[in-house]
Amino acid sequence: SVTERSCSTLVRASTLELQCQARKDRIEFLEKALDVNRQLMTKEAKQAAKIEKKLKVILGGYQAKAMALCKQIEEINDQLDTVSVENVTYSKLRETEQSIIPYRLQKLQEHLLRQSDREKGLQEKFKYLLDQRKELTIEMAKLGISPL
Repeated sequence: SVTERSCSTLVRASTLELQCQARKDRIEFLEKALDVNRQLMTKEAKQAAKIEKKLKVILGGYQAKAMALCKQIEEINDQLDTVSVENVTYSKLRETEQSIIPYRLQKLQEHLLRQSDREKGLQEKFKYLLDQRKELTIEMAKLGISPL
């Protein structure tokens, strides 16, 4: 850059002059060179600050968008983790339920059979009691006793 060229030119020229000058002159020359370098450095620092400010304005919107997108990515990753855990959980639950279905069917069939046998027995008992009632009613009529 301009500063580097200026400095290198200044250093080359100063090297020749330093060899010829007295110590006091050398000190003065080096002080001036230092001042020139400081001024150049200050000027470049100001330019860099201006450029950084412009970049901050230009890139600020992009940085805000990037941060918002990063946040969305994190939220989606969290949701993905949750859904993944739920998927594993429900898959295991499904496997468990699938394996227990035959057992449950067997128990229901056994219960149905018991209930059918019980109902059949109760129906037979009811028929027997109806027949007995009928017989007792006939006997009561033969004896002249009126039914209640």
